[in-house]
Amino acid sequence: MMLNREVYSMEKDKLVYDLSHPRDAKNVSVTAPEGGGIIKRGQVIDYKDSKYAIHASGGVAAAIIAEDTPYEDGDTEITAAVYISGTFRKSACISGIELETSDIENLRSKGIYLK
Repeated sequence: MMLNREVYSMEKDKLVYDLSHPRDAKNVSVTAPEGGGIIKRGQVIDYKDSKYAIHASGGVAAAIIAEDTPYEDGDTEITAAVYISGTFRKSACISGIELETSDIENLRSKGIYLK
């Protein structure tokens, strides 16, 4: 009877699209937004002026946050795991502004494909 019990459950990942391109990640230092909170998994990150920050108008999309990353009020920089390559769902990516064609092409040039 114990052998028939469910050991774990799997949920479909909404961010990862498929494994057609290898997925890779690394830790980077991200400029923290004002106030405390959480940078959500799927948030698009810019790389501009040698710094990573939340995607904004005029930024250069470079990575996607790999896991929810909490930060405190007063934090100026936090370490976050980011995806630097792979295939992801565009609809699951988070951005304060709409991703433009140039953003998608910047990500593609870095090995991040949005579908």
